[in-house]
Amino acid sequence: MSDAVRLALVGCGGIAGAHVKAYKELHNGGCRDFLYTACCDINEANAQQRAKEIADIQGAAPPVFTDHEKMIKAGVADGADCCLPHWLHHVLALPLLEGGLHVMLEKPLGLTVKASKKIIEAGKKAKRIVATAENIRRYQGARAFRWAIAEKKMIGEVRGAKTCQVANAPFKYESYTMKWRGLTMLTGGGMIMDSGAHYADMMIHMFGEPDEILCLSRNYDTRVIQDAPVFGSVPADVETSWDAILRFKSGLVATWTYSRAFYGQPMKFARYYGTEGTMVDDKIVFHPFQNGGSVVFADGRQMSSEEVVAEHLASLSDEKKSLLFPYGCGNGFGVQTWDFADAIRKGRKPEMDGEDGLRSKALSETCFESAAAGKPVRYDDVLSGKVSAFQDPIDAYWKL
Repeated sequence: MSDAVRLALVGCGGIAGAHVKAYKELHNGGCRDFLYTACCDINEANAQQRAKEIADIQGAAPPVFTDHEKMIKAGVADGADCCLPHWLHHVLALPLLEGGLHVMLEKPLGLTVKASKKIIEAGKKAKRIVATAENIRRYQGARAFRWAIAEKKMIGEVRGAKTCQVANAPFKYESYTMKWRGLTMLTGGGMIMDSGAHYADMMIHMFGEPDEILCLSRNYDTRVIQDAPVFGSVPADVETSWDAILRFKSGLVATWTYSRAFYGQPMKFARYYGTEGTMVDDKIVFHPFQNGGSVVFADGRQMSSEEVVAEHLASLSDEKKSLLFPYGCGNGFGVQTWDFADAIRKGRKPEMDGEDGLRSKALSETCFESAAAGKPVRYDDVLSGKVSAFQDPIDAYWKL
């Protein structure tokens, strides 16, 4: 493993556990292309726990740091696998890049469009890779159904898409992992950009960029969040509900509806309607096809998820399979980390770099900007920074 890429796990809380679990799956499959050589978190107990889990996998415990600057100076890593709350993305990514490390950031790339661009520019200046850790598109089901829709044209030309998830499911703000998710200044916005980041990426991945978006959002939950990070005890202010109409440059129109404050009967579905049939996904609908789906053709024939996946795999060369599912890994977290390490090793673009992360993020931000303006907003205007009223207070607070 002397030539293995050395990664630091920066941020060792909840989502880092998924990264470590995926590392185990890769390692068990024979992957020795990278190893973890540092765990860094201001909560030393978290870092020690992840270091122990990693030691059980690779046989050696990475050193633990509670200060990212000390970790950088120690020269123990080539890249940083960053598993951080949204507001810390730019705060940590900039010094890590300036310190010579390649960086992979959990989605969404930055707190705002401006924050994301700062991270991307820092990577260019330092001549280091900036990758977006977007796991959903890398699962076997998501890859297969994206291929079936965008390449195989299995349901013909897609004319419309409808996604809906509504229920009475208030956030548990007593949990640390949810406290910061209730505050716009810390999360950059609510579920439109949290779980919605996966939806945004997959929609662009399947259908190309949006043209214009109209979004109406509401917040029905202003409970005081006790002891929130940075701000202390303050009322929640992120959206609990929204209805969005997305018109894509291809002409496709999609509707996107959510609420966690609707009482009575819940509802959850996703449908993608084409000229020759419908793709159905009733699993985790904001994570399109992560767990597969099904096809209902215009003549009544049906095709199962397993059949779509099998047809996709049969279409791939052995070389392509090894890129999409390295070491037979079907875990999206594992694939994204392997891809990041392999990009470092080969000096290539990762599957999803900073620019890709920015473009998917801009879909979510266009929803926020439309809701703030009370009218349709063009995607390109948000991506360019021309429209930023919703994001301006966030940028001002963080001095971006």
